[in-house]
Amino acid sequence: MTTVSTLIPPNAETALVLRYPETIHDPDRGELVILSLQRNQNTQNTPSTDASPDISSPGQLDDQTQRLPFPRLMAAYLCLCLCYFISYLDMASVTTALPTISGYFQAGTSITWVGAAYLLGQTSFQPLYGRISDIFGRRPVLLSSVGCIALGGGLSGFAKTPTWLFVTRAISGVGSGGISSSVAIIVSDLVSLKARGKYQGMISLAIGAGATSGPFVAAGLIRIGADGWRWTFFIPAIAAGACFVLLLFVLPPNAVSGDWGQKLRKIDWLGVVTSVAGVVLTVLAINSGGILWPWTSQQVLSTLIIGGILFFVFIAIEAYLATIPIMPLRLFTTRSRCLLLVIGFLSDSAWQVTQYFVPLYFQTLRGYTPLQSATLILPFVAAQGIAGATSGPVMSKLARYSEVLRIGLLFWTLGAGLKLLFNEKTPTYTYVIVLALEGIGVGWVHQPGLVALQANSGTEDRAVATGTRNVLRSLGGVVGVAISSAAQYATMSAALHGTVPDWLRERVLQGTWNAADRDALMYESDIQRARLEGFRVIFAIQVPLVGLCLLASFFVADVVLKGDTDKQRPETKNKRSRLLRI
Repeated sequence: MTTVSTLIPPNAETALVLRYPETIHDPDRGELVILSLQRNQNTQNTPSTDASPDISSPGQLDDQTQRLPFPRLMAAYLCLCLCYFISYLDMASVTTALPTISGYFQAGTSITWVGAAYLLGQTSFQPLYGRISDIFGRRPVLLSSVGCIALGGGLSGFAKTPTWLFVTRAISGVGSGGISSSVAIIVSDLVSLKARGKYQGMISLAIGAGATSGPFVAAGLIRIGADGWRWTFFIPAIAAGACFVLLLFVLPPNAVSGDWGQKLRKIDWLGVVTSVAGVVLTVLAINSGGILWPWTSQQVLSTLIIGGILFFVFIAIEAYLATIPIMPLRLFTTRSRCLLLVIGFLSDSAWQVTQYFVPLYFQTLRGYTPLQSATLILPFVAAQGIAGATSGPVMSKLARYSEVLRIGLLFWTLGAGLKLLFNEKTPTYTYVIVLALEGIGVGWVHQPGLVALQANSGTEDRAVATGTRNVLRSLGGVVGVAISSAAQYATMSAALHGTVPDWLRERVLQGTWNAADRDALMYESDIQRARLEGFRVIFAIQVPLVGLCLLASFFVADVVLKGDTDKQRPETKNKRSRLLRI
């Protein structure tokens, strides 16, 4: 992209907008911007004075910034919050129901593939959402994502085999990934950077409400009968169907130029194929290593190597072949953007591990019921939602994000470290305090991290930067859960070796042993001790991950968040200058 700065008389703005249809006023920067992501090398680096640019050319994208009247904005925003609520309700309720689902199918440790398949679907298509929404518009992508939640949830509820469940959860994961990217991108279209923090607080409340209610919904449904767990899939699916209809009425469409043929030609198909294949193979290898096959096995190594090669091919395609890359490499050319993307990867790894393993700790080690487990995890999700809601207004008031981000990571590091105190006799108040501290940290990191990345990115990169962050976050969650599962398995196996019979050790590792088994009653203390060691390894891994994020946050530039009334940058405050981006 070539950038040319030039002085434009005040009365020339209207003429520019009329002459160049793709010229827009960037409310985040207070500039006139002509968007063209790539031009032929033989084309001059100045606007043509002979004809208007071809808005349907392969390298041309439309700006989709909108400003709605407040009542319509709130209606659209509440529906966006509902999308997030349904996504997190689905994820939290299924996580709580996993032990029951595992017992129903006699799935043992393979039940972890319910979560792995969900994350696989979520991660595989994450690189695409940003650029696809640039080409086809935000609305179709969000509607398709909500539709995937409805379809995947409905099919999961009718699952007859574990494999059926794994496949359908992957469909739900595709929808969840689309919601997280599309909602964040649409929010950035509807409100300015400065106001974005305030509105992001509403999304944090929706996330917190979904994550808080999910475990209680699941615990209540499990108690209604042997098939009660099926409704943990049906209820989010029904809610997603209703949300789909609402979005048709309240979410305004975007004016995206070009017919279907022109839009399809803009897609980086080579990048799509290599990125999806690379993510799928890499995630499969990571989730299989140490559990289904040894890490040094031919299956794991060959899959991991092929996935790695495809990633390098993808990078080459994005750098040299793609007209409109789905993940522009310029996103990684500044220190702040790189660090924020790394923070997203590492912090989401720790976050997903907490969400997945803490309920398992409560139910398998402490012997709590699903309802008791949901109650004990409440301080974490409630604190996360409340802190996320307050982070937005604080950022809007300060017009900065760095203080919120760093304080959040400090709380998170403290909470992650204190989880090492958990044992088989931990009092309830310790769970409440530690999980609340960690929840505050999470709430003050997730949304501020997104606002920070968007503030450090140009308007033309807003969608792809959001999508890239989400794919790295999802990949971080997959890697975190997979590595933690493998570490727990290895630790428990070593702890049980020589202390219990081999036949019993295999049952414990496969998750088919329970305390009611009289044949193994005399080994219960050894088994519980091994389980505790496995969970402690998981909790210990999180501490350096979040600590690295805290350290990295001090090297992220602190950009002033601008609103719609901030028409000019300080350095151009007394000049009638504008930036033409060609």
